[in-house]
Amino acid sequence: MAHECRSNSFRKPIGGQCAAHSRSSSMRAWSRLLGLAALLVAAAAKGGEFSPSVVLTTVDEMQNYCDQMVDNALKLNSRNIKFVPTVHYYGSETHLNSFCYRNNWGSCEAPNSANIERFTVLLAKCMKKAVDAGKGIAVLAHLDNMQQYTWRNLLQFDPLEKKGGYSYADVVIAPMANAVNRAIKPGTKVVFTLNGETGKSVSQYSKQWLQLVPYTKNIIQKNKNLNAADVMVGISLNYNKVYGWIDFDSISPAYISQNFDKEWKEQSNKYPMDLPNMKKLYDAVDVIGVSAYPPLYTGFPVDALNTPLKYHEQELSYAGINLKDLIKRGKKLVISEWGLGGGTQDGSAIAANLSDVAGHPFFGLWYPYSTSKDPWRNSQYNDYRRYLYSQMSKWLKTGAGEYRLDGVYVWDAGSWDALGVHYATTGSDGSWADSQIVNLVKEHNKSVK
Repeated sequence: MAHECRSNSFRKPIGGQCAAHSRSSSMRAWSRLLGLAALLVAAAAKGGEFSPSVVLTTVDEMQNYCDQMVDNALKLNSRNIKFVPTVHYYGSETHLNSFCYRNNWGSCEAPNSANIERFTVLLAKCMKKAVDAGKGIAVLAHLDNMQQYTWRNLLQFDPLEKKGGYSYADVVIAPMANAVNRAIKPGTKVVFTLNGETGKSVSQYSKQWLQLVPYTKNIIQKNKNLNAADVMVGISLNYNKVYGWIDFDSISPAYISQNFDKEWKEQSNKYPMDLPNMKKLYDAVDVIGVSAYPPLYTGFPVDALNTPLKYHEQELSYAGINLKDLIKRGKKLVISEWGLGGGTQDGSAIAANLSDVAGHPFFGLWYPYSTSKDPWRNSQYNDYRRYLYSQMSKWLKTGAGEYRLDGVYVWDAGSWDALGVHYATTGSDGSWADSQIVNLVKEHNKSVK
């Protein structure tokens, strides 16, 4: 009888010994169900956030506008603020001749001990404002061509090789890492991404990039009582064309994905890629970043946002890198750059139609704001932008589909800046920012804290 009561306690009438056992079993069962429900709610609430970016293209911007941009970013309820300090270089699409620190739009100084220190001091001061407000710090080390628009993914350079007396490590990594070291305090969370979209360099000089992982951590942690787990170093590449070397007959991401295996087999042996050390690099970093401006379309479903990560996973596998396995092992996955520009490829005009807006999110218009450069005055374009942010919020809250995504860093400059972070996003006659998107992001970030 006692055995029958234990095995069928939910089916027995309440009474006697069986009733007592039924009540205790029911209470335990409800307790387990409530605990499971709490875990599910907590899991749902731990989706990735929208993190704002403070984009700094000149030293003058660091000195005169950085605090203003941090103040704007602080309004968005994010846990982290990303800083994108930019160092420039002289050279071509594929070759780097020398580095320089751009003071303003017309002046770029060759590195020396004085301007390296100035760069470091100004960046640290601005970062400290975010740290003092209790925010985590993210850094995306950014490199741009001083002379013309080129894509750094095609730039062939060794980050440890001296050019004009200085290396990438000397003028990009060390000053930025030293700035972080001066700004942070115990408990500050740090994500330092060594690069952005430098696929050709990373795939060729993986051993040198690998050396930058402990080098950067040592600078950030120097003379600081920090929890080692709070200081993370990452690598970030574009969502496709990961290696920078492989050519395709079309720029269509779907075409590239469909033909990647064929082109890889035909071309990869021609190029000096160091794939074993690239795999070691991905094993060594704490964070994997993906720059993601994939083509979409009106009315796209939430799961379409998985596509750039699928492409990234596919291409990395050719170096023996298993993206999902790295995530399971505790690596954090972030989207390092994301947004919608609404412009043409040359950055000189507003996109001609909605298909172009959705299909070419990387194309946009640079600051300062003017109505002639504002695609979002077109209500159809702006409605799509709102839809994009809404779908991204849903995707993040549901765990980012097949991938556990830690967050999305929004590109907040020029016509991409829907959040109003950049100092030149708003003018006397209008703004690229959108209050409805700002409110959506604030509420999203509250819900996932």
